[in-house]
Amino acid sequence: MTDERKTLIDHGQLATRNLAECLAVNQLTVAHAVASELPTTLAQQLAATAEASQTLGLSKKIAAIGLTLGQWLEQAPAHQRQQVFEYCSAHRSDTLRSWAAFAQAHLSRSLNLEAALLAQLRFAQDEHFGVREWAWMALRPRLAQELEGALALLGQHAGDKNPLVRRFCVEVLRPRGVWCEHIAALKQAPEVAEPLLVPRLAEADKYAQDSVANWLNDASKTRPDWVLQLFERYPPSCKASRRIHTRATRSLPQ
Repeated sequence: MTDERKTLIDHGQLATRNLAECLAVNQLTVAHAVASELPTTLAQQLAATAEASQTLGLSKKIAAIGLTLGQWLEQAPAHQRQQVFEYCSAHRSDTLRSWAAFAQAHLSRSLNLEAALLAQLRFAQDEHFGVREWAWMALRPRLAQELEGALALLGQHAGDKNPLVRRFCVEVLRPRGVWCEHIAALKQAPEVAEPLLVPRLAEADKYAQDSVANWLNDASKTRPDWVLQLFERYPPSCKASRRIHTRATRSLPQ
């Protein structure tokens, strides 16, 4: 990445293109760069949080700044809340949209589980790979706390025509999700997720396939017996299901 490109990204004028660029973003510089477009109190709070979180890893930085945004929005008058939220949610910078994904998860605390899920799908369908990741990470703690209801709800939406939604519905509760806390209950008893996973064993879209395979690969680290039995009951029968099987069993002895 050139110095010029990094400057444009850090000033909210360009989106990142890959994980390396995401990791290199200076969140504090971004906060200062957009300050003039935001209410003064919010700009100050975002900058303060960005500065305080500089030594943290990227996921904790994004979560902290997004929480600050959400807390401010929660107290703002309705018209201002909507204006600021839309500014961040539709910004050309994926960094601001990532903050908004966490802000939305915070604002959804008072909503029922399905309403919270539907609100997060805006970010799950974002054009940027990073925003899509933050979308599920932001909502994951809520869903993990209400696991039974969450699995049933995700199963209802996992057949959506949009592969990004299908992917989100599987990725959000991976037992050993990347950059987030593991879900002990799913590591020990992954079979409770069968109603969600079995209909997706022949998922057509490769991006969504990867989430199904990665979910099962996660489970194979603690319950290899269940993963093997699952494929005995539902043997791969097409190109898509064979690809999922291969990736899902990659950590098992061959």
